Amino acid sequence: MASLARAYFAVKPCLLILSLGERRSVNSMQATVRIPTEQPYRKLWDTFVYFENEQTTSEFLRNRYTESGFENVQKHVYQATPKFIFSIKQAREYYRAAEACDILTKPLLLYYGMMALSKALITSHDPDYPSTTSVLKHGLSTRKLKREEYAFADDEVRVQKDGIFHVLHKTLGGPPLENQQRFAMKELLAVIPELIPTYQRLYGQAKVGTLDILREEERRARWKLQRTFVAGCDKTRDELVDILNRYSGEETRFFYPEDGEEAGMFAVAVEGEDAGHPLILYDFSGRPHLRFPHGEDLLLPELTVHYMIMFVLGMLCRYETERWGEMILTFSSHDTFVINDFLNVSMRKFPNLILDQLCRERTIFYTPHHPH
Repeated sequence: MASLARAYFAVKPCLLILSLGERRSVNSMQATVRIPTEQPYRKLWDTFVYFENEQTTSEFLRNRYTESGFENVQKHVYQATPKFIFSIKQAREYYRAAEACDILTKPLLLYYGMMALSKALITSHDPDYPSTTSVLKHGLSTRKLKREEYAFADDEVRVQKDGIFHVLHKTLGGPPLENQQRFAMKELLAVIPELIPTYQRLYGQAKVGTLDILREEERRARWKLQRTFVAGCDKTRDELVDILNRYSGEETRFFYPEDGEEAGMFAVAVEGEDAGHPLILYDFSGRPHLRFPHGEDLLLPELTVHYMIMFVLGMLCRYETERWGEMILTFSSHDTFVINDFLNVSMRKFPNLILDQLCRERTIFYTPHHPH
C-alpha cells in the first residue's frame, strides 16, 4: 500500500488516494471527484491533512514551483513549506473555534480562517509571499460610521489598492478592480447558489439560477433554466445567449434550438465544450447554476465574493459590537436570516473552494442516500 501511495502521489501529488466508492469524472477543463461520506464537513477538513505533512507538502510545492518556472526551486520549497503548513493548521483552528462558538463572534473567526487559507493558496503560487508589508493589509474597507437605520444588505465593501484581498483576487485570475470600487452586500449575496431560497424570500430574484445540463451527444448539449430567472435578471433570450457566447471559448457556440420549449423553461443548445464555463457555479451537491456578471462584464470569482461579504461581517462583529449584538440578539433586522444562512454556507464552502484551487479539480463531499 505504501508503494502504491508513493506511485500515485508521484503522478498527481495533490490528490489523496480515493477510498472505495469514490467516483471521478473527467472533462477537458477540470476533474470532478465525488467523495461519499456521512460527515461532509469533517471529511473536507480530513482531506486538508495531506497539506499538513512536511513531506507531502514539499512535494506539492516543488511541483507547483517547477511548473511555474521558478529558479532555485528547492530553496523556495524549503522556505515556503513551513508557511504553507502553518497557514492550513491555523485555518483549521479558526474554523474549529467558529463551529463551536456563538454567532456573536463567529464572523470574525471565519474571516481570520479565510485569511489563513488564502495565505496558503497564495504561497502555492508565490513562494516569496509576503514580500512587502503592504500585502499584509486587509485590502478592503467598509464605512466607518454606520447610519442609524442600518441594513446589512445595503452596506458596502470597498476595494483598496493593495493588501491580501488584492493578492488573493489576482491569484484567482479575477478581473482588475479599481481602487475604492464598491460592492453592495445585496449584489454579492445574489450570486451564491446555496442562498437562492433565502435571497428570494427576502430580496426578490437572485442573480444565479439552477441549471439543468442535458448531455445529448458528444460536443452537443442542451441547457434548461427557468424563464423567471432570466426575466428577473432583466435579460431577454437573445441577451442571455449573447452573454453565454461572450464568456465561451472559440470552439463553443450557444444558440436557441429550433424545436419547442417546455412551459416555464428556456432551452439553450450548445455546440462545443460546455464544461468549465466561467458563468457556471456549483453548489455543495455539484449541481450547476448559471450566474450573470456584475454590471456589464465584471465576473468575480466565487471565493472573492465570499471573502468580501465575510470581511464586512467580521468588521461589524469587531468594531460595531453594540449594533451587531442588537441585530443578532433582538431579531430587529430581517437581515439576520440571510446572515445566519451565509455564515453556515460559507463555513462549509470557502474551505472546499480553496481545496479545489489547490488540487485543480472540483471535490464534492456528499452523503449517499441509503435504501430504506
